[in-house]
Amino acid sequence: MKRQNTSKGFAILSAASFICKLLAFVYLPIQTMLVHDTGNGVISAGYKLYCFILGLTYAGLPVIISKFVSERVEIGDYTGSRLVFRSAFSLMFLFGVLAALFTYLGSDFLADWSSMAESKLMFQFFAPTFLFTSVSCALRGYFQGRQNMTPTALSQVIEQLINSVLTVVLEILFFNYAVRANLNTITYAAAGSAAATALAAAGSAAFLAFLFLVVHRRQRLEEYRGETYDGEKLKTFAVYKRILTFSIPAIVSCIAVSAIDIVDTRSCVPLLTKNFSYQEAYALFGIYSTKFQRLLTLPALFVTPLVTAMLPSLAAARSRGDHRHFSDKVRECFRLNYLVVMPIVAGMTFLARPVLTVIFASQNDGALMVALFSWTAILNTVQSIQTGVLIALDRPLVPPVTMILGVIVKALCNYALIPIPSINIYGSAFGGALAFVVAIALNQYFINKDIKYRQKSFGYILKPTAASAVMGLLCLALYSLLVFLLKGVSKSFVLVSDIAMMFTIPFGGAVYFVILALTGSIKSEDIIKLPMGERMNRLIMKIPFLRKILS
Repeated sequence: MKRQNTSKGFAILSAASFICKLLAFVYLPIQTMLVHDTGNGVISAGYKLYCFILGLTYAGLPVIISKFVSERVEIGDYTGSRLVFRSAFSLMFLFGVLAALFTYLGSDFLADWSSMAESKLMFQFFAPTFLFTSVSCALRGYFQGRQNMTPTALSQVIEQLINSVLTVVLEILFFNYAVRANLNTITYAAAGSAAATALAAAGSAAFLAFLFLVVHRRQRLEEYRGETYDGEKLKTFAVYKRILTFSIPAIVSCIAVSAIDIVDTRSCVPLLTKNFSYQEAYALFGIYSTKFQRLLTLPALFVTPLVTAMLPSLAAARSRGDHRHFSDKVRECFRLNYLVVMPIVAGMTFLARPVLTVIFASQNDGALMVALFSWTAILNTVQSIQTGVLIALDRPLVPPVTMILGVIVKALCNYALIPIPSINIYGSAFGGALAFVVAIALNQYFINKDIKYRQKSFGYILKPTAASAVMGLLCLALYSLLVFLLKGVSKSFVLVSDIAMMFTIPFGGAVYFVILALTGSIKSEDIIKLPMGERMNRLIMKIPFLRKILS
């Protein structure tokens, strides 16, 4: 099976992640028009609990499979890699069955936990998703361990495409059925969203199974027949034991990663109802969870494929004892992260309301929260990279423990700040930021201790931050000017704002890139590492002054 280097793997996964995130926003305007912020709060609460159960069920197993398969392939033990995959797959399918039964039979309990009775039917429709996801997660881990990111990328795009299309179709169908039957429309719209998720997971699993069983079958057989590895053979019991050993910290990690959402789902609505009606509390939670937190995933779409592509390379470097290569890869990850994430955060900060208007049309409440706390996304991406590094260093338990400590701070903030009427849901956003600060500080201590390398974050982040700030101010000025000029053309603020953003976004990207080029913060080799980087680089090199600067 042909390997892909880290840069190419990162580019493939980044492109897929970007497409998936765009597709994930497609149905939000229609969903918001159907159920408004109140319904978004219910759907978001149900989805957060589903994601927690999903993560707990598979507990980092795709990453574990990737690591173990990569280690066996690196030394030529293809039979061992097959044993690892089969063992992990059997465990994942068993866990999937148990999770499906729990979600269906425990739907009343899950709805009570979220303080939203309307989500019960949603959980019942979520139940079969776990069976399909067990297949796709195992296969993604295998292909990633073979350092072939294309199957993972394609399956993610297929799954999200099916999900986005069916979410719109099924939510409308279920909503109209509820109207005709005089039932709760939010309950049935949420159920339609869950049904779309299940069908999308089935499509992704079928695609990956076809690649594994049909497309790559001959190549796998040739590897097994031509295997020359004569070292110690893996034992089935030892494989299960090692998978479960790594799964324990991964379970803790899942609890830690989802803990913020679980704390919010459990506490926000009850705390908000001390000063607001249930309708208002649902709406505030919907703004926070569907708009603010969903926008924070935009910067994260870059770092997730970066970590996924980085981990096999780091594991291989560590197995060879190549400490210098390991450290260089870590530096590269942090630098690329800041280069890409900072302008996204700046755009959300300076253009919060226009961004919400593009996505949610007239339902654009929540701009102040986005403007004030969008920088939290930077902390999120840093913590994600640190987690990948610590897993490669065989310290998988460190990130979840530090995150749990951070979540304790988050919970205290929720209970102290949300009941204050003037702060309300903003207390949850502030507590989330503090949770990441605590986790990052502790993670970095262990990274420095293990690889004797002190991350010079200030040096990496200074120029991208300055360039992003200039870009943000210029974008805000251009947007304001265009809105002023276009007001006479149309009375629709949504239309005027969206047209202005069509010109502002590419303008901002060009400004940011030119500033980075002039300050020497980006070179031609950096561009090539980005999604579609080779094509972008060829195009840029046709511009004389940029060719001179970047060479």
